[in-house]
Amino acid sequence: MPVGLQPKHPVTDCHYQATASNFRAANDRPQRSAAARSPSLRQLSSEFLAEETKRDYLMEAFCFVIIVSVSAWPIVSMVRALSLLK
Repeated sequence: MPVGLQPKHPVTDCHYQATASNFRAANDRPQRSAAARSPSLRQLSSEFLAEETKRDYLMEAFCFVIIVSVSAWPIVSMVRALSLLK
């Protein structure tokens, strides 16, 4: 390489091979006791929203029944009108 022309990037060792000792699995962490573990976000949210979920479910079920009945009304009316044409 001519003097004064430096590569812009460092030289890469293309033949490097990592050994198994360089890797660490997620299960290698020291385990904490069950009492020391903090509750998961899923557990916290399910406890916090338990009562609200029941109320929301009832409201959604009520709205669903209304939507289905309003949607079925024209179909029932059409079938009734077609039966009168015979």
